[in-house]
Amino acid sequence: MNSFIELNKENLGVPFAIGRSADLYSLPNNQVLKLFFPAANPKEIEAEYENTLEVSRLQVTKMQCYGKVKVGERLGIIFDRLEGISLTKLPDKNPIELFRIAKTLANLHFQIHQTKTEKLIDIKDILNDCLAAKPLEFLSEEEKKNIREYIKNLPDGESVLHLDFHPENVIVKGKDRIVIDWMTAAKGNPCADVSFTNLLFTDAELWPGTPKLKILFYTLIRKFILSGYLKAYKRLSGITDTDLNRWRLSSLVLRLGLWDIVSERENLKHQIKVWLANGGNI
Repeated sequence: MNSFIELNKENLGVPFAIGRSADLYSLPNNQVLKLFFPAANPKEIEAEYENTLEVSRLQVTKMQCYGKVKVGERLGIIFDRLEGISLTKLPDKNPIELFRIAKTLANLHFQIHQTKTEKLIDIKDILNDCLAAKPLEFLSEEEKKNIREYIKNLPDGESVLHLDFHPENVIVKGKDRIVIDWMTAAKGNPCADVSFTNLLFTDAELWPGTPKLKILFYTLIRKFILSGYLKAYKRLSGITDTDLNRWRLSSLVLRLGLWDIVSERENLKHQIKVWLANGGNI
């Protein structure tokens, strides 16, 4: 593991944003510090650092990574500060952009998948690690064995996978569309990544505390964008619904094993159990 730069918290000021896993601080030279909360897993921080270096080297993203830091007992990573807005917020400036988000997502995702890598971890290894993790303890050993065998027989690949690809992880900076947040990056078959994005649009929790009326509105918008994204990606790649459905179980296991968000937990467990009970059909 590479060494960390020591920083003094008093020199950081206050965070300009707070995410699900980290505070964000402005630094000189148009850089930003992503300072993870104390409970963050050091292995996941190291993974985001190494993954970002690799995808930057492969020119999959224009975002640069400049090193790792320690602030007291907290760990962080220094990135470019991207002066832009997320793809989600683009329609606030121009409503017509709402009808372009789906195609933009599909094009970006397809471009990412054209890049091959040998360095990133294989998604099948990530899935097997998830099956051994605490959130999947509700499964019997026999059920885990069956899932491992199913995963083993899924198509292999060496494409770069993001595995958390959604509009909030795309920053609009002028004419550039820059994909960020590479903590879960992997290599494998592109269908695994598209299937996971599908799950994010259908089953992932909206930001905690979102009012019910906004949840209803955002749910409708998500369905609209997802439909257009899948249609456009299928047209670009030639993949089918059957191809995507083969990876549905992996998406459920990945979401539960890596994130384990309380509000999603029982739904994901139920879907995995249904998949097992129906021999691969949900």
